Amino acid sequence: MTENQAMPHIAINAQYIKDLSFENPAAPGSLARVPRNPNIDLSLDLHITRLPEDNFFEVELSIEAKAHNDDHTLFIVDLKYAGVFNIINISDEQLQAVLAIHCPAMIFPFARKIVADVTQDGGFQPLMIDPIDFGALYHKKLSETEN
Repeated sequence: MTENQAMPHIAINAQYIKDLSFENPAAPGSLARVPRNPNIDLSLDLHITRLPEDNFFEVELSIEAKAHNDDHTLFIVDLKYAGVFNIINISDEQLQAVLAIHCPAMIFPFARKIVADVTQDGGFQPLMIDPIDFGALYHKKLSETEN
């Protein structure tokens, strides 16, 4: 085995929108009086699937954002964005961390742009989701499962 064959390698073979939904339930009335700072409820989830091909995994980010003001819903956006990753020469001990930290961090900027674009195309200010520390989320989830 040569030195290059043992090098860890992560490649994105594809990235894609699996599902995208945008609801603007109170339009056009909500667009006439959009508040400057609506309340935003944001949730993020991560799904990892081992694919039948050796060393291939699908990493899916699920992002749901709901903007509301008092008792009125302004918009709801629901995005499932995924990537197919080819992961080579990563130990089993490190694989879960790579899949839960590095892979979502690689595709998150694209999902973030889609959310910003669709909210802007829906007539609102673009929703710019703050960067996410997937490492902190992974370690928090690990500590919760250990307790």
